[in-house]
Amino acid sequence: MTMASDDTRVAGSGKAVSIDPPLVSIIIVNFNGARFLPACLDSVGRLAYTKREVVLVDNGSTDESITVAQSYPWVKLVRSDRNLGFAGGNNLGLSVCSGELVLLLNNDTIVTPDFLEPLCGYLSKHQGVGIVQGKMVLPNFGGGLDVCGSFLTPLGVPYHYGIYKPDGPQYERSYAVFSGKGACLMFRRQIIPDVGGFLFDEDFFCYYEESDFCHRAWLAGWETHFVNTPPIQHLMGGTAGGPHAAFVLKHYLRNMAFSLLSNLSFPARLRILPLFFCLLVLGWVASALSLNRGKFSAHWGAVTCYVASYGRIRARRKLIRNIRKRSDSSILKVVMRRPRIEYFVKTFTGRLREYVDEDLE
Repeated sequence: MTMASDDTRVAGSGKAVSIDPPLVSIIIVNFNGARFLPACLDSVGRLAYTKREVVLVDNGSTDESITVAQSYPWVKLVRSDRNLGFAGGNNLGLSVCSGELVLLLNNDTIVTPDFLEPLCGYLSKHQGVGIVQGKMVLPNFGGGLDVCGSFLTPLGVPYHYGIYKPDGPQYERSYAVFSGKGACLMFRRQIIPDVGGFLFDEDFFCYYEESDFCHRAWLAGWETHFVNTPPIQHLMGGTAGGPHAAFVLKHYLRNMAFSLLSNLSFPARLRILPLFFCLLVLGWVASALSLNRGKFSAHWGAVTCYVASYGRIRARRKLIRNIRKRSDSSILKVVMRRPRIEYFVKTFTGRLREYVDEDLE
């Protein structure tokens, strides 16, 4: 697999990045997560890496979140009077950050004291890498791994490598991926102008926004890598109501469709989108036959995304033409994987834990 080179380029400057050590800004977006915040913030407070600031963005919570946050005087609290979603909340947090590196952290995570150093060290060593994801485990889902980075597939949907699997040698190394997971995602602040001048598309609200961000980074000449860090805990679904909620599927499929329609070049769209939309239509028909209204609505929203978002898609394609430094073919050589058909079947039937990942080349 192609790995980042050890050059010292920073896009637009030609200068080396000086991170010795960098200030890390940690952004935690919260919505009615008071029950999760003490464990999360206590663990962040025990981090061995001391050159850090913590920004907690509260998205108009109506529980005791503000009271909890105010009991941690070292936390910079930013309050919104409405729910901006994960996308808008992180954008708001980024606007008040001072760090050279920014770590996005879910409010339902519990980190280990030695967690930050490997991420910072990896970015220091690999100057062509702009985004990294750390390792997470899922204590509420059998203690298996969370996604160890995602790859793009010929069907357009992601291959979530490592999800629900026991840790093992194939996940104990670092490698390039199509996208990292926003629950634990670190990036260089300097890449924001290169990827279009923004972190997340706020119209996404939540879900797939980090994949869209990573996709733009690849197009702009940066790489995204999974890094084998000491694993942190991710309780998963603390705000949205669980990983299989109709709310999740609605936003995930719609945002995925928008991102692929917007970011892929014309040849790549011809190669990937017919299969992607066939898959959506099949899901739509299956949900109709099973009388599942939530899944039916989610698939229909994704199928009709091009019509509903035509103006926004055209504007995004123009932006991508302006930032593009890599061809899709060169990117896909690195980030595309072809899991066995069993992967898609087990994903659709809710038996993904049974799928055995192949070793990466």
